[in-house]
Amino acid sequence: MRDRSSSRAPCKTRPPVGSVGFRCLAFLFLISTPLAGQQREADEAWTQGRHDAARAGYQRILAQNPRDVLANLRLGVLLSWEGKLDSSLVFLSRARAGAPTDFEIRLTQARVMAWNREYDAAVVRYDSLLRERPGLREASLGRARTLSWAGRLDESLAMYQRMLVADSSDRDARFGRAQVTAWKGDLAAAERDYRKLLAQNSRDVEARVGLGYVYFWQGREDAAIRQAGYALSIDSTHKTALELRRVATESRASSVELSAYWSHDSDDNTSFWQTLGSSTPVGEDFALFASVNALETSDPVRDAARIGAEAGGSWSRGGLQITGAAGARRLMPEVSPDRTAATYRARIGFRPTARLGLSAGFSRLPFDETALLIERELDMESFEGGFDVKPLAGLTVYGGAGALWLSDGNSRTNFFGGLNQKIGRKLFVGVFGRTLSYDEQGVGYFSPDRFSVLEVVAGYAHESRTLLASVSGGLGAQQIGQEGAAQTEWHLEGRAGPRWGSGNKIELFGLITNSAVSSTTGAFRYGSAGVTIRLVL
Repeated sequence: MRDRSSSRAPCKTRPPVGSVGFRCLAFLFLISTPLAGQQREADEAWTQGRHDAARAGYQRILAQNPRDVLANLRLGVLLSWEGKLDSSLVFLSRARAGAPTDFEIRLTQARVMAWNREYDAAVVRYDSLLRERPGLREASLGRARTLSWAGRLDESLAMYQRMLVADSSDRDARFGRAQVTAWKGDLAAAERDYRKLLAQNSRDVEARVGLGYVYFWQGREDAAIRQAGYALSIDSTHKTALELRRVATESRASSVELSAYWSHDSDDNTSFWQTLGSSTPVGEDFALFASVNALETSDPVRDAARIGAEAGGSWSRGGLQITGAAGARRLMPEVSPDRTAATYRARIGFRPTARLGLSAGFSRLPFDETALLIERELDMESFEGGFDVKPLAGLTVYGGAGALWLSDGNSRTNFFGGLNQKIGRKLFVGVFGRTLSYDEQGVGYFSPDRFSVLEVVAGYAHESRTLLASVSGGLGAQQIGQEGAAQTEWHLEGRAGPRWGSGNKIELFGLITNSAVSSTTGAFRYGSAGVTIRLVL
């Protein structure tokens, strides 16, 4: 496999031909002997699992012959195991150039491309292999996995089914089918497949973790934690099992959250509000929560404040979640008498499959976002329903409608909708639209006979074990009133902060926009900033 053409040395003078041949042969013998020895040492280290020694040996070989196929291949494999995928692909490309028809090299290159999220390129290479060898199992398995990682779940599932028709006992194909079935939202079928795998081998760590994630997506966090524990008792370093235990434990842990926000608009309404809340699980399906809140707000002629408290619970089972809460707020305007207003809210969400979600909610609250509104003693009741559907990989389509009734006799209807397309794992682009209309012109709050906005949105989000960060924005047009002229509309917001442990975080938030509906009074400019601290107990 090795190409030693680069080791030929030119002779600088022109002595008799026999002398030239003798000297060049002698030179080739002297350099090939240690090179062959280095090859044997590197290969022995590779076979024995001494990867650091193998790496050093193959690097010495490449220093003398950069086109050595085996050295490039194995260095590429070692780098891929370390997660250095771009560098790995460089070495694998060199190996492929030296042996373009070698199936091992082509399989390895396709596999690393898939790990590097170069899904389309990886699928092309797997297809090329399967055209030459239709029954090549590793190529079929790699193609099915790549399609699933790319979100092409139906194609992936069909590939796994074809493999199982050829060999119904293929463990990897059975596991892949269970995994994709779960990702498609058929959790009951995925649970059955995982249980069959575990019936044959109770120490199958990947099947344990897969079953644990099915339980987690069903809302059975305690069962998910148990499966993670079983998996970690078999392999204490298994990364996916550790992640399952972390997310399931975090979702079941009691927590305390403190938020403080400030806002200001171009009508000189300024507000500062704080919320302290806590939640704790009760059993496997139920959680209790409670919060207290306070607001101080002012405009150019008056001040006002409020304090409030709320308590409630949330029940979830499978794809169904029901939340309810009740409380009260004490409203304290500067001039009018203080008053107490009851608050309550309820919401139901249902996700029959991973691709479809439905929700509906009702609430009653005082209309108390500005000093003037606290003084006016208004209450509001609202109802809203919505949906989201994921018809294609990375694409989410959503929409909804709602109605609002105010105690001054006014009412509002609104409709919204949009779509987002993920690009990779961190970027998204989309379109968002909203329209609303009030029956009458209200006093002290933004209440046009019609408001419409349509904008193009985009964002970036990064999440790691130590950092959360996101930025998003939109640009479009808005129309205020049926006779109003179209205006440019935009918004920009960002969040960032550290995270640690199992769910602890500090998050800073900022927003600035000229959207009229963002401000209670429809001000020309609105901005807010704040901080949230969450601690898991």
